[in-house]
Amino acid sequence: MRSVNRHTLLGHVGNIIALKNVLKVNIATDREWVADGERKSAPEWVQVTILDKKQAEWIEKNVARGDLVYVESRISNSSYERDGEQVYTTDVIAQLFNLVSKKVA
Repeated sequence: MRSVNRHTLLGHVGNIIALKNVLKVNIATDREWVADGERKSAPEWVQVTILDKKQAEWIEKNVARGDLVYVESRISNSSYERDGEQVYTTDVIAQLFNLVSKKVA
């Protein structure tokens, strides 16, 4: 049987952070629930890593804070040693990044 490693996001862009070899884009999605008969919501932030250089350049030129984006990604786990301790990380790596709409002023 085939396995799947896919994470789909539809949310609004927060910060766009250009690092040495990658671009990091923070995306906010809404989490909604009902508590004590009241409907509540809160943002859930996900940091997406863009590894493709052309895609990163396009995002830097065309995407801004508040824009609505659709992202398909994969989850990648890794570890490294820091100060003698093993540190584990989980990254969301973009495979498809589409601008859905620009922020309305």
